[in-house]
Amino acid sequence: MKKIILIMSLLLLFVVSCGASKVFSVDVEGKGEIPNFELKDLNGKKTESKKIFQNGKKTLFIIAAEWCPHCKQEMPEVQKFYDANKDKVNVVVVYSNAQSNLGKVQRYVKDNGYTFPIYYDEEGYITSGFGLDAFPFNLKINNNKIEEKLELPIDLESLTAAFAK
Repeated sequence: MKKIILIMSLLLLFVVSCGASKVFSVDVEGKGEIPNFELKDLNGKKTESKKIFQNGKKTLFIIAAEWCPHCKQEMPEVQKFYDANKDKVNVVVVYSNAQSNLGKVQRYVKDNGYTFPIYYDEEGYITSGFGLDAFPFNLKINNNKIEEKLELPIDLESLTAAFAK
């Protein structure tokens, strides 16, 4: 009987751990659909990506790093775009854990006064899921589907033009 309970417990643990997997993959070049994944803001609050990507508004989705020179150049422009368009466009900026930590990202955001929605990829699942090899990574998403990979550098003018289409 103990063996059966042990085997059942191990089987249950295996099933639960497989179901809890956060690994996903996005076909960025094929402009594929984005599977649901979890976003965690800088205070630890969790949000499902589908709640944002499927809310009827187009989404500017960026994966960045606070130490990245190109990201530092883009973020003030993203803030201007957010301020001008927050009622009609979602803005989602995910900071990577690559060569960083949550405390550094929180300080960077606070020091720069950014108010757009910011998330932290603590485990690297989002960076990995989008197959990221460089920062920043910018997408235009519409109804949970990639419409366009935005070319660098982005600024208020190019973002406004991209989201006017």
